[in-house]
Amino acid sequence: MPALPDASKPLSILASGLSSTPWAATVVLSVIVGAAGIIHYASPQRLTGVLVVAMADVKKTYLEAVENGALCASDAPIAEVFSNLQLEVSTIRQASLLSSLSRYAMLCDVLKGRTFTILRCLHEVHELGTHIEILKESQLREIASRRFATQTAPSTTSVVWF
Repeated sequence: MPALPDASKPLSILASGLSSTPWAATVVLSVIVGAAGIIHYASPQRLTGVLVVAMADVKKTYLEAVENGALCASDAPIAEVFSNLQLEVSTIRQASLLSSLSRYAMLCDVLKGRTFTILRCLHEVHELGTHIEILKESQLREIASRRFATQTAPSTTSVVWF
């Protein structure tokens, strides 16, 4: 009967060579996945979509505030900020659509810092929306306090007998 060679020796050599490979591969794969996630999150195309949705929400809030009387349509500072933001969002959206036609242009957008421009504009849109919401809530509180005052005010025509 032929003798089988000792199989544990080649396996130990193979195992010692591969023992560091899974960790290195895991680290490299984790870095690649993390970088891809960051690139996707910071992508001007994705952030532009978020910006457009946020602007639509602020526009809805603005129109509700005007309709409810919490904000006058002629309220100059808020109307001016709103108009400027609409123009800026439109400009950003147009540039984003143009750059989406080419991978090179998308990469140039990221390297030029368009992500930070979009994030700044997104912050301003959220800030305006919050300001309008505060105005709406203060108007609702004012209406409620007036209603409470008229309900609790004593009637001058009623006579109270003790």
